[in-house]
Amino acid sequence: MSRANRELRGHIRSHARGLSAVAMASVLGVIAAFVFQIVSARYLAPAEFGLLAAFLNIISVAAVGSSSLQNIVTVQTAAALGAAPAQPADPDRPSRGRKVPWEAIIMGGVGGAALAALSPLIAGALDTTAVVVLAAAACIPLSFIFADALGLLQGSGDVARAVWWSTISLVSRILLLVLAIALGFGIGGVIGSVVVATGLSVVGAVWSARRVARPSGGAFTVDGLTIVLLTVAFAWLTASDVIFLRAGAEESVAGSYAAVAVLVKAGFLVPSTLSLYLLPRFVRARDNPRLARIGVLATLGLSIATSLAMVLLFLIAGPWIIHLLYGTAYAGASALLVPVALAYTPWMAAQGMLIKMTSTASRGAAAVLIGAVLVQWVAFQLVVPDITAMLGWFAGIGVVTLGAFLLLDGIRSRRLAAAEGMTS
Repeated sequence: MSRANRELRGHIRSHARGLSAVAMASVLGVIAAFVFQIVSARYLAPAEFGLLAAFLNIISVAAVGSSSLQNIVTVQTAAALGAAPAQPADPDRPSRGRKVPWEAIIMGGVGGAALAALSPLIAGALDTTAVVVLAAAACIPLSFIFADALGLLQGSGDVARAVWWSTISLVSRILLLVLAIALGFGIGGVIGSVVVATGLSVVGAVWSARRVARPSGGAFTVDGLTIVLLTVAFAWLTASDVIFLRAGAEESVAGSYAAVAVLVKAGFLVPSTLSLYLLPRFVRARDNPRLARIGVLATLGLSIATSLAMVLLFLIAGPWIIHLLYGTAYAGASALLVPVALAYTPWMAAQGMLIKMTSTASRGAAAVLIGAVLVQWVAFQLVVPDITAMLGWFAGIGVVTLGAFLLLDGIRSRRLAAAEGMTS
């Protein structure tokens, strides 16, 4: 065996160990989130569970913003550590370069204050109460500070610890939920368990990241705003199908589609896990086109393989899965499983490529996603509630987006290779 092959195998084994730790924490987090929903649904009356669903939906929207901040901090931390000369670290002394997370405080504070101010209007639109909206508003600053701390950990290479703090937050919700049920606190206790678990996890994550030097950049830079656009636009593109059907189709049709979408989107766990692990590594290797290309091909291969395996599973056992999870009321949803999974395949691959686009804060990729949002908006306005036509447009836009990402990555790799050839 040649030396190059031995080095490659050692490289693969090293990454496999790191990815397995991240994947374990991610899977446990997904299970914890699912268990929290099931236990809450069994404890609460349907009307109360509707209040909880409204609360969690608001939190999910805010999570898109905090996720973009986490990506910004990750990229800037990894870039700063990659550019800094190696210095001996004192493990018992917090970093002197660390500053207060002003971007997280400002963004989270403004978001929480705006939500609180609009709570009567939002409560009416979501058919919930102002108290639920105010509880969600209290979580928003916490989620941004949490994302900032996770970004520092992720950017410094301590990805497993960052993921475990997210998982601990979700598991803590269950423990606090059980306590709230035992004390008979009702819907207030259920929502309170989310708020308290988030607060406790913030304290732990901030403490864990205290030795990581904060980068000099921030969210309010061109690169930072580009990463925000990449994160928010992609999140909208992969969620708008459910939103448009909810607004333009019969309630039963929209409900069946939403149930199927929940199952299909479980496939995003693979590119999401890869993103957590590979994003800081792509940042450090962005001037090394050969190493970055290996990462891109591995990400694409795993994302596409996961999606195709899901299609095969739904083709074989789709009706049984629907009956097991949702019961006979959703029997008609089984016919949607394979078409929806196929339509999502290019988007799962595109999310794998989004890791690379985020690592370079690609303006071209941001422009592609903005264009995709506009095209998708017009197309869905024209074809909804025709699900077949909607899925056709959804898949087509995903293929074009993936192709554009690959083209942009290829252009950048050739430029780097040419520059390297000129200097050698």
